[in-house]
Amino acid sequence: MDKISLAKRLNNNKRGYLIINANQGKHKIALIGDVKNEYDTLANLSSEILKNSLVIGFAETAIAIGATLASSAGAFFMQTTRENICAQNEYIHFTEAHSHAMEQRLVLADMEKIYNQVDRIVFVEDEITTGNTIWHCIEEIERIFKGGKKYAIAPLTNTLSEERRKFFKEKNVDIVYIRDIDKEGFEDEVVDTLTDGDVYRVNSTPRNDDVKIINFKTDIRTRRLLNIRDLDAETDRLGYFLEEKLGLKELLKDKKTVTVLGTEEFIYIPIKLAEYIDNVSDADVYVHSSTRSPIEVSKLANYPLHTRYEVRSIYDKNRQTYIYDLKESDIFFLVTDGKDIEGEADILEAIRLSGNKNIYLIRWDNEE
Repeated sequence: MDKISLAKRLNNNKRGYLIINANQGKHKIALIGDVKNEYDTLANLSSEILKNSLVIGFAETAIAIGATLASSAGAFFMQTTRENICAQNEYIHFTEAHSHAMEQRLVLADMEKIYNQVDRIVFVEDEITTGNTIWHCIEEIERIFKGGKKYAIAPLTNTLSEERRKFFKEKNVDIVYIRDIDKEGFEDEVVDTLTDGDVYRVNSTPRNDDVKIINFKTDIRTRRLLNIRDLDAETDRLGYFLEEKLGLKELLKDKKTVTVLGTEEFIYIPIKLAEYIDNVSDADVYVHSSTRSPIEVSKLANYPLHTRYEVRSIYDKNRQTYIYDLKESDIFFLVTDGKDIEGEADILEAIRLSGNKNIYLIRWDNEE
C-alpha cells in the first residue's frame, strides 16, 4: 500500500482502525514536497469535476486537501466544522458515524449564498469508507434547497465496498480518487497491536519567554465560504509579512530542518507556509498538525505513529487533543488561529519536550 499504513484507534468501538497516509501531512509528520505531490495528484485527477464547482473539505483531515483542489480550479471553498462559529440554528447539521467527534456542520447562510452559483458540489475526503456521512449531507442540502444539484466525491483513498460504489453510481455521484484499497481484514490487523509507544500527558502553565510571537492581522475567516483565490493571496501576504518582520530567508539560511505545525481544523495555511519556506530555503521542511483523533502509538518500526502528546485544545481547554511524533528541528513554527491560552501553553510545552528550542508562534488573528 506504498505510503498507506494502519493505526489502531484509541477507545473507539465503532471502528478499530485508522488509515494513515504518510503523504497527507496531518496526523503523521511529512515532508511538504510529498504532501504537495499527493494533493496535486488528486487535483489533477479531479480537474473535470472541479469546473464551476463548490468544493467542501471535511473537518479535520480533509480541509487542506479540499482547499488545494479548490485552489487548482479557482473554485469556491467551504469546510465542514465542529467549532462553534454560529448560533445552533444557523447550520446544516449531519453526522459522521464512525468518528470520535461525530457532529459535522456547514454554515447555512454560506450555502444559501453559493448554492445557485455553481453547477456541482464536490466533497473532498482523505478516505471514503462507506460514504454515509457524505450522503447524509447531500440529502440534507437537497432537503433544504431542492435544486437537484450535481455531486461528486474526491478522496485520496477509496475503500468503498462494491455495494456502496453501485449505490453512488445509481445516484449519479462521481467518485475520483488516487488509490483503491480493499479494507477487508483491517479490523483484525490492528486488534492485537502492541501499544507500547511513548505518551506525554501535558498540562503546562502559560510561559512564552523562549517563544518568538508574531501576530498576523487578517480579515479572512477560514471556516466560512471563501473564494479560494482570496485565501491564497492572504497566505502569500503572510510569507511577505514574515520576510519583513523576521528576515525569513536570512533566518532560514544554513538550517537543515524546519517544522510547521498547524492546529486541528487550521491546517491549509500552515501547509501553504511550509510550501513558501520550502521555496525560499534549502532546508527539509516538514508539516503536520494537532488533532482531535485519539490514536494508539507503538514502538514497532513498521507502525506509523510512535509518540503521542496529549494536550488541551487551543480552541477549548476542556477538549483533549493530540500531536504525534513531534520532530526536533532547527526552527519550529506553530501556526494557529486558536486563542485558548492553556491549550497554547500545552502545545508549546509539547514542542519543547521534543527537543525544540528555536520556536516561533504565528497567530492568524482575524478577531473572530
